[in-house]
Amino acid sequence: MNTTHTIPGCIRKMSPCERFFFMAPSCTVMMAARIIGKIDEQRFRQALDAMSRVHPLLRAKVVFDREGGAWFSSEDVPQIPLRIVSRLSERQWLDELKNEARQPFDISRGPLIRCVLLQSQEVSDFLVLCNHSICDGMALAGFIRGILSRYAEPGQEIRVVTPPVAQEVFKAGISLKLLFSRIFASYANRKWRRNPHRFGPEEYTALYRGYWEGRRPGVVLLEFDKDESRQLQATCREYGITVGSAVSAACLGAHAELTGGFPKPQRAIMVPFDIRRRADPPLGDVFCLCVGSVRLPFAYDMKKSFRENAVSLHGAVHALLKNPDPAGLDIPAFDPNLTDAMSAFGMFTDKVPEVYSRTESLQRFSRDTGNFVLTLNRNFEKSIPGFVPSNLGRIDVPESFDGIRLERLVFLPAASELNPLVLGGIGVNGTMTFSLLFVDPPAKTGISPEPEMIQIRNRALELLGFPEKVHPGTIE
Repeated sequence: MNTTHTIPGCIRKMSPCERFFFMAPSCTVMMAARIIGKIDEQRFRQALDAMSRVHPLLRAKVVFDREGGAWFSSEDVPQIPLRIVSRLSERQWLDELKNEARQPFDISRGPLIRCVLLQSQEVSDFLVLCNHSICDGMALAGFIRGILSRYAEPGQEIRVVTPPVAQEVFKAGISLKLLFSRIFASYANRKWRRNPHRFGPEEYTALYRGYWEGRRPGVVLLEFDKDESRQLQATCREYGITVGSAVSAACLGAHAELTGGFPKPQRAIMVPFDIRRRADPPLGDVFCLCVGSVRLPFAYDMKKSFRENAVSLHGAVHALLKNPDPAGLDIPAFDPNLTDAMSAFGMFTDKVPEVYSRTESLQRFSRDTGNFVLTLNRNFEKSIPGFVPSNLGRIDVPESFDGIRLERLVFLPAASELNPLVLGGIGVNGTMTFSLLFVDPPAKTGISPEPEMIQIRNRALELLGFPEKVHPGTIE
């Protein structure tokens, strides 16, 4: 059935891959921009509104059809929320971000993005939080670059950029892996539809709020100014590797030293890659979820030097990314509510059991004695890669924009206790910032991992050749 014409303001249907990153409380992606100079609030708001007219998913809500399919719609969606507060301290941005990330999006009203501007006469911090179903790190970087560009030149033409579906851009060929996954999807759908469960905005909000009630995202930063960035780049050139490989290896090595490494099934890295750059022709600054990932079995070898491990990791990652397998993007045609169960609601029954009494649908789902999703997810969790490094690399952004200057960007991927080590990285105007993300505290232990993450960051800095940067806090 073609539902496009029955949904007012329809943009397009949510893809299976987007649906997979939609409902979970661990699917909020964030970015922070440090801006030097006094921002004209009215011009900034106008630039933000202009960007929402360029990129349709910035003004989207989600409408569900009778079969449970989700559709992006622009009908009666309000403008992107921009909360403006006075900037009073250096670390205020981080506290604001942590608190804001605990709030769910109003998915049935939209939009699926919101912003905060911490404003002062000399320095401002611009924070962006977005549901992962409509964005990735490169989308947020392009979004901030577009706002600053339109702030400097308000008269730029508005040209709508249609958000592609990643699986249609980077298609997987026929393989045994895909064949088996589709056979499993067919079996799972038959089993699910004997006793289906349905999830919507009420269930999303209940799970999101309930999960974050007793915890917050945690962040530990590795920051390199222009001189330090040049020093790190020189070391990496000497090793014949990228900065991203060096920082990833340093964090892995520090984690292995301090914890003994990941359990055997988790000794792997989930390596994201940007489809925009791999499309033919390249897609440019499209705003959508346009990232793939490949799994790389890898463990830091404590018998080898840091340099040897870094070179080994770099070689393995780049060999894998020469021809990444598009099958990693292919989410089989599961019943859409089964996708929600596997990616969100089945993942948290053990972590926040009290949430599952808050709606009738969640209660029925958790008490279903024949619910195969719960068993499936418990087995799946054990094999989730321990390390997810999401390094965006250097972003080409002009340093100055009509009286204001972009000093740095900080990329904060979705925080999840399913992956023990999550790294975000981005470079702009000669500086580089990396972030270690975690859930504070995780449900499994109830103990804050922040002291351990600070130790990992400090040991990583020593391995990278910056012992003088070791300090006891999350940020300098």
